[in-house]
Amino acid sequence: MSCSPIPVIKMWALTSLLLAAVAQAAIPNAMLRGMPSLPKILVPERSITSPNGTALPNITTIYYFDQLIDHDNPSLGTFKQRYWMNWEFYEPGGPIILMTPGEVNADGYQVYTTNSSINGLIAQQQNGAAILIEHRFFGYSNPYNNLTSQSLALLTIQQAIDDLVYFATTADLPMSGGDAVKPGQAPWILIGGSYSGALTSYTMVNKPGIFWAGYLSSATVGTITDYYDYFTPIREYMPQNCSSDVQAVIAYLDEMYKADDTAGIQTLQEAFALGALDHVGDFATALQYNLWDWQLMSPDDGPNSQFYQFCDALEVKDGVNAGPDGWGLDNAINSWGNYWNTTYYSITCQDQDVETCLGSFVPTDAYWTNVTVDNSGRSWFWMVCNQIGFYEVGPPEGQPAIVSRILQPSFVERQCVNMFPQAFASPPEPSTAETNAKYAGWNVNLPRLFFANALRDPWRGGTVSADGLNKPNTTSMPIYMSDGFHTSDMLSDNGVVDPTIAVVQEAGLRYMKEWLAEWKPST
Repeated sequence: MSCSPIPVIKMWALTSLLLAAVAQAAIPNAMLRGMPSLPKILVPERSITSPNGTALPNITTIYYFDQLIDHDNPSLGTFKQRYWMNWEFYEPGGPIILMTPGEVNADGYQVYTTNSSINGLIAQQQNGAAILIEHRFFGYSNPYNNLTSQSLALLTIQQAIDDLVYFATTADLPMSGGDAVKPGQAPWILIGGSYSGALTSYTMVNKPGIFWAGYLSSATVGTITDYYDYFTPIREYMPQNCSSDVQAVIAYLDEMYKADDTAGIQTLQEAFALGALDHVGDFATALQYNLWDWQLMSPDDGPNSQFYQFCDALEVKDGVNAGPDGWGLDNAINSWGNYWNTTYYSITCQDQDVETCLGSFVPTDAYWTNVTVDNSGRSWFWMVCNQIGFYEVGPPEGQPAIVSRILQPSFVERQCVNMFPQAFASPPEPSTAETNAKYAGWNVNLPRLFFANALRDPWRGGTVSADGLNKPNTTSMPIYMSDGFHTSDMLSDNGVVDPTIAVVQEAGLRYMKEWLAEWKPST
């Protein structure tokens, strides 16, 4: 396998992804390790000017908006919601492009206000201004100074929708004339990827007439509790020999579990240097870690990516690649176990012991009890346990499995009680059906929504391009599919290295131009 040179901006992307992998280390929770986050790349420092040559503030400048704490009870007052803005391409009459990165601290996501992103490409084409706004209860946009269950009661999809609408309809933006570009005075475009893409759809369904058009990348509009399909695109597109050997190890583990062969399971755990784990479910979760690295993949990733290093460790012996059936169970156990021993444990756990790093059954651990702000995992898990689900678990019997069937939704729902004992006396079942019914889910049918999805995206099953859904692609609501990974189309450079992504980006730009030409002011 050869690796083509990585463009400069992709080197920053690679660095950021590696940092993200470290930041996700030692997370004993399947749902949080596989959070549907957007790619994050650093943008070089540069001076920017408006079209008339006026020097503009740096794109890292933080602005604050007085957001309502509770849209159902405005008397509770406001909190400071952070946002960033770039109007280097703006000319009067151009659109205002709004996006939240979703379930993360928004620091470092300023690339989504520049033309290194689809947001900025639209702004450049249409003479618009791009805004990035931090989601409530993530980063430092918090109604309260803690993340207790009582505070997080105000972290709901509806409150997040209302935040976007309230910002659009009341914010006076920092650029010249920024007090006269409310919806009706100027067209607003809402953009999102992954969860924030779903939030874009939900917002336009729930509050029609505010945002003129939407661009949704890998948008997980249809919420699912038992989301074993997360691993389907991974199994389909990973090297076949690697998939075969992973399936062999997982089948072996599941057979021993069904037979209650605790001695055999202990021997298998010890082959991975994970013998100290007290619960087989935590061991089964640890075996998912190598698969979650797929979500960090980028279209121009070469053999040095973490996922392909893992597969090479299993499939390359003395310079020879295994055939499509892999090397077989014994070699798979030895080579996968050795990879964990010699390489992956230190990446994942640093200097922590096994149980501290990977155990999930001690509810007094700081991981479960820390309620300080800027804890994206805790905030996201609140949404997961209540409204979103998407538990990344093993498939039903009869389907190929690269993830153990020991892992079922109940295994994750138990952890909701660990994290939020004040809210859940017993494992909760998230209200995914209610979420889908209220915000249309896969049934969304609105004009001027552009959906961009990807074949290799593990979140594809939650999008309008899910297998078997067969949602029609129309000029009113176009649905485009690339060969890319999760939200690949949101970064401009990915269209340079993958022509299928370029097709999606070009279509998105074309539709935005057509739709904005139809907009007329109402005030």
